[in-house]
Amino acid sequence: MENQWSLLKEVRVADDNHIEALAEVPADSPWFSGHFPGEPILPGVALVNIVKEAIDQEAQKKGERLQFHALKRVKFTQPVRPGEKLSLTINGEEKGEEILFHFKVVCNENIVSSGMISAKKIK
Repeated sequence: MENQWSLLKEVRVADDNHIEALAEVPADSPWFSGHFPGEPILPGVALVNIVKEAIDQEAQKKGERLQFHALKRVKFTQPVRPGEKLSLTINGEEKGEEILFHFKVVCNENIVSSGMISAKKIK
């Protein structure tokens, strides 16, 4: 059964530290339920979830498991509406045991969200 909450459509890797992904926001997505009637806007948590999914998917391909533990400097700069397509750029940087994933989510050539997710590899 397909996860109705997942908006992620494709994940591409340029190299070990760079992930690019595409997402689509269908009008019937459960993310819009109650957010906001008559003026639907994708919640910010949904944008962060798309980034997390892309990072998780890439880690699984490498046989790794990650524990996410912090969001830093996350910004939501423009609303995302039903039917829009998103592109994600994620750059990973290892700092000791911590991995910092800097991300940007773009819609129609405009950055709609950016920030950083920190994680650690589960051994």
